[in-house]
Amino acid sequence: MSYYFLEPPIPLSPPTEPYPFPLEALPENIRYFAESVANTTQVHPDMPAVLILSVLSACAQGKAKIRITPEWSEELNLYTAVIAEPGERKSAVFSSLTTPIQEYVSLYNNTFAGEIAAYHNKLSKLESKKSALISSDKDCDDEISQLQQEILELSANPKTELRLLAADCTAEAIAAVMYANNDKIAVLSDEGVFDVMAGLYTNGKANINIYLNSYDGQPVSIDRKNSGNILLRRPLITFGICCQPSVIEDFISDKRFIGKGLAQRFLYSKPPSLCGKRYLCSSPIDPNVRNSYCSVINQILALPESTDCISLSTEAFELFNSFFNEIEHTLGTLGKYDSSRTFLSKLLGKTARICGVFHLCNNDIHTSVSAETMSNAISAARYFQTQNELIFSTSEEFSVAEYVLDRIIATLKKTNSTSYRARDLKRFCQKYKSKQLDEALLILEEHNYLRYTPDNPKNPDRQHGIYELNPYLAYDRQANVNPLSI
Repeated sequence: MSYYFLEPPIPLSPPTEPYPFPLEALPENIRYFAESVANTTQVHPDMPAVLILSVLSACAQGKAKIRITPEWSEELNLYTAVIAEPGERKSAVFSSLTTPIQEYVSLYNNTFAGEIAAYHNKLSKLESKKSALISSDKDCDDEISQLQQEILELSANPKTELRLLAADCTAEAIAAVMYANNDKIAVLSDEGVFDVMAGLYTNGKANINIYLNSYDGQPVSIDRKNSGNILLRRPLITFGICCQPSVIEDFISDKRFIGKGLAQRFLYSKPPSLCGKRYLCSSPIDPNVRNSYCSVINQILALPESTDCISLSTEAFELFNSFFNEIEHTLGTLGKYDSSRTFLSKLLGKTARICGVFHLCNNDIHTSVSAETMSNAISAARYFQTQNELIFSTSEEFSVAEYVLDRIIATLKKTNSTSYRARDLKRFCQKYKSKQLDEALLILEEHNYLRYTPDNPKNPDRQHGIYELNPYLAYDRQANVNPLSI
């Protein structure tokens, strides 16, 4: 056996199914409601458990940050995507989870209806006066300037209808909604929005800067054709999306989303289906459980806007530090093209965000995070880590790598050989272009399936050299074992 093949290959796909979402990690009152929604709608508990994180995040974003170190703090908004086929009762789950937010918005707008109308009336009058003066032939620059100043002062403290939730809006529409709602919005949708991100309504042109900047609250300026530019100073978006498997496959394989890191900002979940195991009647949600959940939602929504940071207790910091070291060690063992690498590099920040959201369910901003809350956040993060491995192992790059490896093994088996020349690859892998083949080969090398040796070490042209198959695969073939599932 070659000296550089001392270990068997690293699997291209997870060896086992990921474990279910740790419901015990959710704050108690939230957990009871998630379990009740799962029972009532007859869906796997993972679906409401994951989506409830985004609902809580939609309430908490902009209320505080969470500080890990003096130099590192995170916002509290989350991007989640649940993958489910049609007929999985996603709409019923969304309705149950978001009803308290809708009720809060309705109550707010009804309570302040008079003030909202007065604000818009005054603003409209000022705008009309300014337009009339501009259209007149009178010399009234000073009066126009005075009106403009009044408009700016009035707009600095707008009184508009509250809107916390949106669906499939374009980037420009999302920006306009955020501008009217303290630079925040939550996109909670049971239909998915990735096609809109990809440019469904903009001739295929994807403008994803607002989604990138709004993950960390980085200022963003949006150009609007008809009403001028707008500046969002601390934009924050929460995503809670349900989509079909084919949609998520397109999303995570789109170079625009992967290359800029948008796909890696999401926490993914693919709950098992309960179709075929459901029954006609189910028990309704206990009113006490519903009221307790609504109370938490209202409590978080009532918090004022703030840039204050939630701090960690000494015990919570020690737990996070241990998890940090674990993830860093894992990153150090992954190859450059491993699909888990970029996800894991952001997992720690997501863990902190989950921790901050959990904390606000039962504590105020000025109370330090407990060790129990941090432990629960880490448990949730481990769930998403295994889910990510499941989702990305079926992405296009890995599908190509599996196909290429299967063809290589089949070809070498015919010749009873363990190596082949690079130039021969296209002959038995004509299905893919050169770039796709090169990427697949790099993945196979990093997973220890192949070893490339150039003909000229000083000029490692990948078109001239030899690929050697890991001998472990030959042994597995003799034992009639599928090498792709090692």
